[in-house]
Amino acid sequence: MSRRVLVLVIVVTTGLLGLQGLALACTCAQPASVQEGLQQADGVFAGLVERFELKGSGRVATFRVRRVWKGPKTHRIQVATGGGDGDCGYHFIVGIEYLVFARQGHWNMLQTNICTRTKQASGEVVDDLRALGSGTPVTRQNDD
Repeated sequence: MSRRVLVLVIVVTTGLLGLQGLALACTCAQPASVQEGLQQADGVFAGLVERFELKGSGRVATFRVRRVWKGPKTHRIQVATGGGDGDCGYHFIVGIEYLVFARQGHWNMLQTNICTRTKQASGEVVDDLRALGSGTPVTRQNDD
């Protein structure tokens, strides 16, 4: 009988630990179309990640902006995102270019997450770029 009780305790404990992981999981609604994403965003730009660092409970990516469709037309911009652990934070990689869709967040900083159309500027982003049009190229002179 004690063997059955031990097995039951192990099964219940394992199940509860599995549920804990589910509680921390990020869930996103159906992704918006490119035009809806543009309309909902406060900033849409293409840029290269220069830094990605922890700040408080989240992370901040610093981008060298190349092209802007909406928002500030500045050469460098910081975008906040979650720190992970189920908060839908986007894990940017230094040296990679991204198409970023961001909303105005706390402390007057743009924020993004994995539920937006933000993605690496690779093959899968071509259709998004086509739908967005040419945008505005950004150079250092835009910061003056």
